[in-house]
Amino acid sequence: MSVTLRDAKRSDEDQLWIQSVYPEYLDELAEVSHSGTGVFPVFGEHGARHAELLARWFRDDRSHPLLILDAGGAAGFALVARPLAGTAAPDAAEFRMAEFFIRRTHRRRGVGRMAAGLIFSRFAGRWEIVEASANDDAVRFWRRTVMEYTRGRYDERVRDGDVRQRFLSSNSPGLGRP
Repeated sequence: MSVTLRDAKRSDEDQLWIQSVYPEYLDELAEVSHSGTGVFPVFGEHGARHAELLARWFRDDRSHPLLILDAGGAAGFALVARPLAGTAAPDAAEFRMAEFFIRRTHRRRGVGRMAAGLIFSRFAGRWEIVEASANDDAVRFWRRTVMEYTRGRYDERVRDGDVRQRFLSSNSPGLGRP
């Protein structure tokens, strides 16, 4: 299996693919919230706002939308976000995994874990991953993935209904190759 990443800002085709699977992603998040409203709304609940949100991903210099490829075919997407310049505390995260989605047909084979490792190494620095406590699958996935990538050198806190992992990534070949 060969997992790779591609900068989705560079390709209209990649952007269209992400737009086409985004409803699937939101539907899965709505299942986790058990209500279809609130934090994870059902797709279409807010009308054209979803299109606006996705358009911002591709315009904003602080966002890095990535297409996740499995053996050359689209398997998922990720959105890496950086804080506004000058607004972060000295020890604040430089990168945050704002969105991460692997289609069901590509799960349970290491695609997500390998993609996350590639992303962490590509964007070397201080990271924060946040999952809703109610999303048991996401919490398990990120705990296992971050533990493996950092070899246990990370901090985890539970606050305000979220589980947060903070760690330092590197693009050196010795750290965190899953």
